Amino acid sequence: MKPEYTLLMVSAFLVMGAKSWRQRRIRRAVRDLPTRLQRQLGEGPTYLPPDEVTPDLEPYVAVHRRTGRIEKLFWGLAILWLAYVAYLEIGALG
Repeated sequence: MKPEYTLLMVSAFLVMGAKSWRQRRIRRAVRDLPTRLQRQLGEGPTYLPPDEVTPDLEPYVAVHRRTGRIEKLFWGLAILWLAYVAYLEIGALG
């Protein structure tokens, strides 16, 4: 296997790790909610909050948004890593 493939897999691991981390955090936050609040959420694994948020759901919505931002940060890191690997590959060709 070429070393470039190994470098490319780092970005895949970043994306997969961020996604599973977010799902675990959201699942744990949903589990901590009372049943009547759980029924207001969307289907798993995303458990989207309703359009109109009640004060009881605000902590959950904050967790949902925060984990979404962190997941997007890791997507950005993965894209930057792919760009770096492409730069290395182009440099190796020249």
